[in-house]
Amino acid sequence: MPGHPLHTLIGANHRRVLSVRMRLLEEYALRLLELFRPYESVLTSRAPLQKKTAVKVESEIAWLQVKIRGMKEELGLERSHRNSKREAAALVATMMTYVEELHPRYLKGYGSIPEPVGRYLKECLQEFSETLENLNSALKEDS
Repeated sequence: MPGHPLHTLIGANHRRVLSVRMRLLEEYALRLLELFRPYESVLTSRAPLQKKTAVKVESEIAWLQVKIRGMKEELGLERSHRNSKREAAALVATMMTYVEELHPRYLKGYGSIPEPVGRYLKECLQEFSETLENLNSALKEDS
């Protein structure tokens, strides 16, 4: 006599927590693959992991994805549907907070800021704020 399908044996709470943890496992595995590519930006540089390791790592991550896909099907795990507009708005809001925290009045705890540097920072922060407002407007127009 065959057993019950596994998805019928777990409740919604277990299904939800398993879904979240499997989703994070998958996201971290994909981020791991990114480490095999060099990264260069204005303020960040990252050398890639060695190419000779990439083949083995890619193979192991592919296996993880196959296993995660199987668990999704067997246990009826929930798929996340992300809201890009909400994520974009949250990123811009966080960026605005970071810009505000760069204001000279908030940096005094690290020592005094010379007046020319303070003026320069205020000008840059004003430009950043305007750009972020433009980003916000562009995102709202997409609605």
